[in-house]
Amino acid sequence: MGHNTLGENFCLTIFGGSHSKVVGGIIEGCPQGIKIDMDLINDDLLRRKPSNKYSTQRIEQDEVIFLSGLKNNTTLSSNITFYIENKDVKQEDYTKNLNLFRPSHCDYVYYLKYGQDNLLLKDMASARNTAIMVVGGSIAKMCLKQYGVKISSNIESIGGFDYEKEQDEIKKLLEDVYNEGDSVGGKIRCEIKNTVKGLGEPLFDKFSAVLAKNIFSIPSVCGFEIGDGFKRTEKKGSEDLDNWNNDFSTTSNHCGGINAGITNGMSIVFHVGFRPIGTISQKMKLISKDGVIEQREFGGRHDKCQIFRSGVIVESVAAMTMMDMILMNKTNK
Repeated sequence: MGHNTLGENFCLTIFGGSHSKVVGGIIEGCPQGIKIDMDLINDDLLRRKPSNKYSTQRIEQDEVIFLSGLKNNTTLSSNITFYIENKDVKQEDYTKNLNLFRPSHCDYVYYLKYGQDNLLLKDMASARNTAIMVVGGSIAKMCLKQYGVKISSNIESIGGFDYEKEQDEIKKLLEDVYNEGDSVGGKIRCEIKNTVKGLGEPLFDKFSAVLAKNIFSIPSVCGFEIGDGFKRTEKKGSEDLDNWNNDFSTTSNHCGGINAGITNGMSIVFHVGFRPIGTISQKMKLISKDGVIEQREFGGRHDKCQIFRSGVIVESVAAMTMMDMILMNKTNK
């Protein structure tokens, strides 16, 4: 299909797919001599795994097998190639509905683009690929340690309810969507601390632009804001200024650590919205190639709420973006 590579200097190319024998990745541009912490990789993959009944019930072991690029768990100068086996694959829920297009999904637009409704073709839209993003992001985090960069995330909201303040409302909502066979989205807050200053290239490779592009490559992402985001449109200029401290830090961080698309050294704070999963356990209006609409249950094992395992994916893409931009900064000086 092409265009399945994230980054230009620290690059992750994804191969395989959700219904293939494996899903895997090739990392190019990783610095030599980085000690690979397998515990970190496994911990991050565990954070991505289903953790409750609101997540997909597809259970994969997610054991990473490295084919090249490492010796004694240390990176070489060659590409890092790895894969994860798919052991819990069930194709029947999809094959019985081929040529029937779900609403708000990849089915119709992939058919328009490629001229066929093929299960393996649509695998690139699957969240299964995020397991590979997490492995790539974990390795990027290891590279970022030498710069002191730390990345963390937390759930900000689910279904419009504040995750910290409205837990009772969230519990009720989750039970409702579970019992109704429905789904619900949410929002993740991510913060990059101890950022490297001066990252980002005018005009079209601004750090904010590259980060937004990469984040939108995560399945189900529907929104992205840096700093105070759209709230800044409601302020006066005098209220929005991040005034200086003597050490060139700022008294506030409305801009989320980025001025004119370039990192200023303050924490990069951004927010990512995830839409509700489009395949629900209810009858949906599917449309055929001939334009005939019929109501049918699609089936499958889909998240009722994917937000519980989305934070580590956002962190991983942010880590790869940061490492990519650090290497870009070196080549442009």
